[in-house]
Formats: sequence, structure tokens, C-alpha cells
Amino acid sequence: MKTYPLPPDNIDLSIAEPSPLYKKEVTKSVLAIVLFIVSYLTLISVGGILAYFCIRLGVAIISSGLHLLVLLAGGGVILIGLFIFYFLIKFIFSSQKTDRSNLLEIHEQEQPQLFEFIKRITQETQAPFPKKIYLSNEVNASVFYDSSFWSMFIPVRKNLLIGLGLVNSVNLSEFKAILAHEFGHFSQKSMKVGSYVYNSNRIIYNLLYDNTSFFSTINKIAGIHLILTLCMHVVAGVVTVIQKLLNQLYLFINAQNSKLSREMEFHADSVAAMVSGSKPLVNALYRLELAEASFGYTLETCNLILDENKRERNIFPTHHYIMKEMALKNKIPIIHHQPLVNKDTFSDFNFTRVNIENQWASHPATALREEALLKLNVQAEEVYESAWDIFSNAENVQTEMTNLLYQNATIAHDKLSTGDYASQKYKDQSSHYELPEETKGYWDSKPIPEMNLEEISLSHIPDVIYTDENSKLNMKLSALEQDMALLKGIIDKQIKPSSIEYMGEKYPRKDAETLYTALSSEKETLQTSIESFDAKALSIHYLRAKQHHEEEAFKSDYNSIIKSQQNEAKALKYRENILEWLNPLFEGREVSIDAAREMIRNTQNEELNLKELCKTLIANPDIVSQLKPHTINRLQAFIDSTRIYFLDNTFQDEAIRELIATSSFVGDAFSEWHISLKRKVLSY
Repeated sequence: MKTYPLPPDNIDLSIAEPSPLYKKEVTKSVLAIVLFIVSYLTLISVGGILAYFCIRLGVAIISSGLHLLVLLAGGGVILIGLFIFYFLIKFIFSSQKTDRSNLLEIHEQEQPQLFEFIKRITQETQAPFPKKIYLSNEVNASVFYDSSFWSMFIPVRKNLLIGLGLVNSVNLSEFKAILAHEFGHFSQKSMKVGSYVYNSNRIIYNLLYDNTSFFSTINKIAGIHLILTLCMHVVAGVVTVIQKLLNQLYLFINAQNSKLSREMEFHADSVAAMVSGSKPLVNALYRLELAEASFGYTLETCNLILDENKRERNIFPTHHYIMKEMALKNKIPIIHHQPLVNKDTFSDFNFTRVNIENQWASHPATALREEALLKLNVQAEEVYESAWDIFSNAENVQTEMTNLLYQNATIAHDKLSTGDYASQKYKDQSSHYELPEETKGYWDSKPIPEMNLEEISLSHIPDVIYTDENSKLNMKLSALEQDMALLKGIIDKQIKPSSIEYMGEKYPRKDAETLYTALSSEKETLQTSIESFDAKALSIHYLRAKQHHEEEAFKSDYNSIIKSQQNEAKALKYRENILEWLNPLFEGREVSIDAAREMIRNTQNEELNLKELCKTLIANPDIVSQLKPHTINRLQAFIDSTRIYFLDNTFQDEAIRELIATSSFVGDAFSEWHISLKRKVLSY
């Protein structure tokens, strides 16, 4: 294979050996597993003994007489023991299967070059060849398998999943590095420990959270007779106690699993560097963050086209176009047909100063991974051709995966569009939400403040309003609020880091309150500066309008913005209220019939409020002229709709889902109108 990136020369194979820290985490994980096994076997033993005595007691009660109440009492006692014991062992009968409905399995005869490419990587990493290879539309690659309790003891061959969004975003050397990283996860025998920790965690998770059918069954039995109701209350009470005990164990094992996972990522990175060099994986890790964001915009664009009863023939050229457009907008250089992203690319937008180690993160920060990879300093010749070069009939594969993405959409063949149509749609949509370049993003994510235009005293109009410094004031405030929220979590003991890093220096956890007080004072000062600049900037736009004799037009647009913002805030509030009223349903809580009817009454009141807001939108010709036709049609359909959310004592899930989606759409419609007004006012 001419296009295969060769491995580095004279590589030191020891770089792929597990590090001392990795071995330490493996040891701690083994101890966590032992703790879990001892705790769990103890619970099983107690559960088994309880079941045995419940059965004996139940049989004795039944033997005392064949009266119905006696039979119910004896049977209820037996069920107490059996249900509690079953609760403890039910995970044995469960399995976790990956949903393959959006995946495409490929075979060697279809993709000979790709399979040869993967074979060579498995040979270099000394990893087994995957059982099956699947394609998805995602910006990702992973190894997966269907797991069950027995997979802890019986070896399970892993499958390889390759996301075509990823293939669309990397060259061959980077593609090799990413796949080598995935194979690195099981190229060492010691990796088996991670599987045990994962399965231990999954068992506890099953006992804590995967109980819908279990509780549904005991609720049905409880409804048969009062005696069985009392017995099932005993079962529920004992299960609750077990869950409280297991929850602490779950948090401990989950934290340990996360620590081990982070070390496993570092180890897999070193395996990737051993066969492909340090640089390709570093470049890929940073670019994939941009690729993921651009893929999200690709899907949003496809949804807009879908609203026009059209669909994309092949989403991947559009994805690549959007990624390049985002790169150009952010002044990211394009090298070898791909954006060159690094740790400094978005540093100008990051103003956070408080950092802690995230004990629940399964992956280390990209900057830490880069540091470790560059420390290895493995050099290898890079191949810059696209990863698509090793796919046979690449365009057909892309089209087939696009069809899979649209599998639930029924669009006529003559409604298929090319990438050019989608790309233009993205460009139009981006232009619609862009404010004047002069503002440098200052107003992008904030409302226009209310002020009395008649009280403006500014007489001088400067040539430049928005500088690099003042255009970042809002980002600084947002970062400050994030830092304060993190410190508040530490103060309230919701987060318990070993230490706090502030502006590059380590502080003990007890200093969180001191840091919070200092940032609070800084926030007040910054907010005052922002309010002052808001007034100054709007004053200048107003004076410009006066200068061009457009004072009345400015006032009219400004007042419309304030009204639009108020209505948008109302729409968001109504949506929040709907979600709050329906929250018990989303959480799967049992509610009485009366409570359910009350939930729906309150929800319908908020729905009526939303409809009234919609009427104000489509009744205004100026607004209608700015909204897209499908937006107007959807708003009118919502106004005319009559949905039933509770029928025959049952929640109507489909109608509720439609309401949630529509409530979000109403807020988006106000935002669409609001951004048009904002652009007009800021263009003066």
C-alpha cells in the first residue's frame, strides 16, 4: 500500500509500556474491585438468607390454614424474600447492546485497502483484529462490544467503529494515529482490569438506576390486595436501604474508574505515538474539536433543508465546507486542505482562571495529552493525503451513510440536493445571524439594554467604538461567573478537589471562600464597566443615526428590540414553566391521577400563553416579512392546534414531545426577529 504512513525508525518500544502512575491506578482499581466483590457477596448472602427464611415463614403461614387472607399473607412474605434476592442478582440477566440502526457494517471484499490499512496497524500495535468493522456518521472512532455479566469472565472480541465525520477531517497519518490509539486500549493484557472496573460500576448502576420494570412489577402486585401492598412496601423499603449503601460504593468505584480511564488514555496515546509519531495525534485531537462543532452545524443546516421538503444527497462535502468556513472566520490557517488547530487557536477567548482536576472526567484535557505526546518526541514521516484515499468508492459510501441519516425522512428522489445547495443555505443562515463586523462580537450573546435615548449627553462621535479590549468584556464576565460557580461548588462541598489552581498557582481547598470574595468584588467592577460601555456604544449608534437624519427610524427599531426581547424572555419563561410542571413525568416518578390532571392543566395554561405570544408575531407585517415561510407556517399550525396530553388516565407521550419541541421553536422565532432588529440598530 503506497499511501500507508510508515512507522518511526528505531523506535524505543518501552514508550508503550504502562507508566508507574498507570500501574498505581491499576492496583487501586484491583482493590476497588475486591471491595466491591466482598460488599456484593455480603449483600447476596444476606439476601439469600432472608429469602430462605421468608420462604420457610411463608410456607408455615400458608400451612396454618387455606383461607384467602392466609394465602395472601404467606405468599406476600415469600415474595418479599424472592423480590429482594432477585433485585440483587437481576443484573446477571441484563446485557448492554449497542444500537446498530445508524451503523453500516463493512467487509473486506468491499473495502480491501481500508482492511489492509487496519491490519497493518493491529500488527504494529500487537492488538487483535476487530471482530467486525462498522461505519457511522459521527466525528469519532471507538472500540465497542455487547457486554453482559458473563463478559467479565468470557473473552469478548471487540468491534471497531469508524465515524465518517472523523474520516472527513483528517489525513492518513492522523487517521492511523487515531486508530492506533483505539487499538492501544486493548493491546496490553493489563487493560483487562479496566473492563472489570467498568463492569463492577455497571452492576451497581443497574441496581441503582435501571429499575423501571422491577418497580413496575411490584406496583402491579401491590395493587392486587392490601396485604400484598404492605409486603411490597417492605420490599421497596429494603431496596431503598440497599441502594443508599451501594450509592457510596458507586461513587468510589466511579471515581476510581475515571482515574484509571485517564491513565488508559495516556497509555493508548503512547501506543499511537509509537507507530505514527507524536505530531499526527496532537494535530488530530485539536482539529476534531472544530470538526465536531462544524458537524453539528452541518446537521442543523440539513434540518433547515428538511423544513423545505428537501434533503442532502451527501452531507460530507457540506461538512468539510463548513469546517473550512469556520476556520476562515476564526483566522485558522488551512494547511494540506485541513485547518491547522492548536492549543493557542482559541486562547484569546478563554479567560477562566480557576481550574481543578475533574475527578469524573474519563479523558485528560487535550493540552495535557499534547504535553505527554510531545515529551515522547517521536518523529515520523507524515502522509498528508486525505483518509478517504483508502476507501473504495468513497462517494458511494458517503451517500449510503447520508441515506442512513435520513432513514426516517420520506423525501422524493427529485428533492435531493447537492452539497452546493446546503453550503449556500449555511452561508445564508450564518449571514442572517451575523451582526456588523464593527461590533467584533460584543453584542452576539447579550440583549440590548433599556435606556432613555432622550437623556444621551454624548456629543463627540469617535471613529472607533469597539476595540479588541472592550469587545472582550462580556467574555471576561462570563469566565468570571464560571470561576465563581466552580468556587461556590467547592464552598458548598458539592465538589471536593484536592487543591485549586488559580492563575497557575496551587491553593488549598479551604481558600475557596477567599478567592470567591475576591472574584465577587472584581465582578462588580467589571459589570459597572460593561454597563458604562453599553450606554456609550448605543449612544454613539444613536448619534450616528441623528447625524444622517435617521433619528426616528433608530428610535422605532430600538423600541421594537426592547419589546422583542421582552417577548422572547416571556417565551423562554413559559417553556421553563412547562418543563417544570412536566418534570415528574420526565423523571419517571409515579403520580396520582389528580396530580397528573393538575400537571396538565398548568401545562395547558402555559401553552395558551405561548399561543398568544405567537399571535403577536404573525400579526405584525414587519415581523412576518423577516421570518422564513416555514417558520410562519409552523407558528400558525401551533396556534391552530388542539392537543390532548392526558387521555384515559394515561399521558400522551407523542403530544407532549411535540409541545416541548414547539415551545423551543417559539423562542427561536422571537430570536430570529430579534437578531434582525439588533443588526439594524447596530448598523447605524
